[in-house]
Amino acid sequence: MMGETKVLFGDIHNHNAYGYGIGSLERSIDIAQTHLDFFAFTGHSSWHDMENMEGGREQHWLKGFEKLKEGWGNVQKLIGDANQDDQFSAFLGFEWHSSSFGDQCVVFPDDNQPISYPNHIRKLREFCIDKNALMIPHHLAYPQGSRGVNWSEFDECCTPVVEIFSEHGNSEDDRGPFTYFNHSMGPRESSQTVKCALERGLKFGFVASSDSHSGFPGAYGEGLLAVHSKALDRNSIIQAINNRHTYALTGDRILIDFCVDGAMMGSTIKAGSEVEASYDVRCPDELEVVEIIQDGEVVHRVYPKTKIDLDTAVAEPFQIRLEWGWGPWGDLALDRIADWAFDLSISNGKILNVVPCLQSGPFDEDRRHRFDLKSDTELDIVSYSARHGGYRQNPNQSVVLELEGSAATELNLQMIRPTHASSSSTIAELHQSSSSLFTGPFPQESYQWHRIVPLPSSRASGKTKIKIPDNQSNVYLRVKQQNGHIAWASPVFINYS
Repeated sequence: MMGETKVLFGDIHNHNAYGYGIGSLERSIDIAQTHLDFFAFTGHSSWHDMENMEGGREQHWLKGFEKLKEGWGNVQKLIGDANQDDQFSAFLGFEWHSSSFGDQCVVFPDDNQPISYPNHIRKLREFCIDKNALMIPHHLAYPQGSRGVNWSEFDECCTPVVEIFSEHGNSEDDRGPFTYFNHSMGPRESSQTVKCALERGLKFGFVASSDSHSGFPGAYGEGLLAVHSKALDRNSIIQAINNRHTYALTGDRILIDFCVDGAMMGSTIKAGSEVEASYDVRCPDELEVVEIIQDGEVVHRVYPKTKIDLDTAVAEPFQIRLEWGWGPWGDLALDRIADWAFDLSISNGKILNVVPCLQSGPFDEDRRHRFDLKSDTELDIVSYSARHGGYRQNPNQSVVLELEGSAATELNLQMIRPTHASSSSTIAELHQSSSSLFTGPFPQESYQWHRIVPLPSSRASGKTKIKIPDNQSNVYLRVKQQNGHIAWASPVFINYS
């Protein structure tokens, strides 16, 4: 199925100063175009059932809503100008808050659309149907009444997908990793989770997006959306989302092909007593496990081969991660932004692909991360890092390189900032051990070449038979990497009416 579509990566829920976030929309667009295929800006628009808060804190939200309303004309122009078929897709949108019904992100398929300010979710749904817009609930698992989703009001007519992961955390269930603690709306509640909603017979696909409030679409670790799309244009991407040909990622760009009886993720099919699920998974880091989940239970697991000899490791293209950051923690009162610049050259090998993994912090309106692939043997990197503002207190930035080479392939790194230094490592050495280097004496910043990731330890493919009960059944795929990153492929719905 991957041959018939292309996997595109984007973020369709994020914020900046047009609302109660920070950073210009121009900066958001520039960042999105640096490392994403598509994005939607979803400015904060309204909160119809917000109660008064102690000390008048509600003004924080009200002022943000007014900023979006006043700037809506400029938002429409900037988003429209950013859209370029076959290169980058930009979508107009807004976020509607509701204590009773849960927050909803509205994403328009085209330009020059109004903001709607309804006081009930059904009125918002009518608006979205009229505009052919997506209406996507997010941070699902907060308690209902505290801006968690109201599943009793769910209707798939303009809500083909739900946001299973964002910077708030993981909504799949209440025992999984990435618990809710980033905001003040409380913990995850069992009845609010995706697992319970699927048990109720609701039908939806999975997406993830960052919900970054610092104007950084696609922030690594905060949520990312993948779509199987026929082309890189708005119509194709919206069609893919409406068809639920989507999967959700925490950050690392795992490639997933998942079918049931030949039907793509998100499909609705009819079947007898048995189906065949097939999958092909390719990770940018070491794979831990691939799981097929049927009606809330794991029915199939596959583990990769992890001990790979050097000859096998370099027989096919392999991957390696360069990571930089660390540095003095806040208690030392030495917090700073470290500017980085690397010139990387490779001998006896080739760079096949470069995938940035960029944290949203620290906030800076003017600094940018840049990756200039000058040739298949030369890469220039400009970046910055800091403890302050790092998502879940992680200050680090990284890049994943796909390489073609041999045991003798050599990675030569010239560091220009924050200090002058050089290092050289062979693939044979990095097959055995990571290589950590420091920019100066304790407690200054560090950088590291991770161990290489051979293809056999990062890929899994196969087929399995699954028994189908007399009534309806849903089946989805979950992928976990050794480094903690997760992907969820949208369910296939079997014998749903």
